[in-house]
Amino acid sequence: MRVLGEFRRKGDVIERRFTGSERKMIGNLANGLAETMAAADDPAAADDVVLQRLLPDAVPGDPEASAEFSDATRERLAAAKAEGAQRVVADLDAAPGGVVRLDQQGAIVWVKALGDLRIALAERVGIEHLQHATTPQGLVYAWLTWLQGSLIDALDTP
Repeated sequence: MRVLGEFRRKGDVIERRFTGSERKMIGNLANGLAETMAAADDPAAADDVVLQRLLPDAVPGDPEASAEFSDATRERLAAAKAEGAQRVVADLDAAPGGVVRLDQQGAIVWVKALGDLRIALAERVGIEHLQHATTPQGLVYAWLTWLQGSLIDALDTP
């Protein structure tokens, strides 16, 4: 896999060219995250470590308060995370020549979605620290961390 560089700001647009392999890898992770979020209210998914991490108890130690908060927010939060993941997939699929071009709002959606992808991957494969990310999945995690940081840097560039 060839790394093509950081996100770059060009006026009001932030862009980066992705290889086919990068698009496929991110797309697979994002589709998996969207599927996981779609199962957020399924009682059979209650033990899913990704759901526990991305949709945690609001008041640890108080199941009643956590359940009340969850009833009010869980569906909306899971849907927002799924929509962010789906936006990433759509942007990658629509990228002419692999070049993803994002406006400010789109870049913010991507930053959040990349964070969710990193957390989901780390939970699925047991990555606790970036320094210990030496497996192939760990290297993907490290790359996603770098990619997200590059996007944040581009957002901060005037």
